[in-house]
Amino acid sequence: MTNIYDAMVTALRDHWKAHDNAYPQRFELTQDAFRTLNETRKTVITTMNYSFRPGWENDFLGVPVAVADGGCCMVDKDGNQVPLAL
Repeated sequence: MTNIYDAMVTALRDHWKAHDNAYPQRFELTQDAFRTLNETRKTVITTMNYSFRPGWENDFLGVPVAVADGGCCMVDKDGNQVPLAL
């Protein structure tokens, strides 16, 4: 089982390959996945002495992140939901 961070990176890379480097519209995560992702990111940012950018928790590598009911997915550039491989 992969973690949420790796699943999001994989989905983003696949989207770039399939859509000529276009960004997807957003990632949609459950509240638990969103919390887990940001706890992990906060640990890395703090440990590596990076600074927190305003709004960092709602952005993942340039893609907006939203909490939504249902499963975890990426909304591609055309509005299609692509489930994240967790």
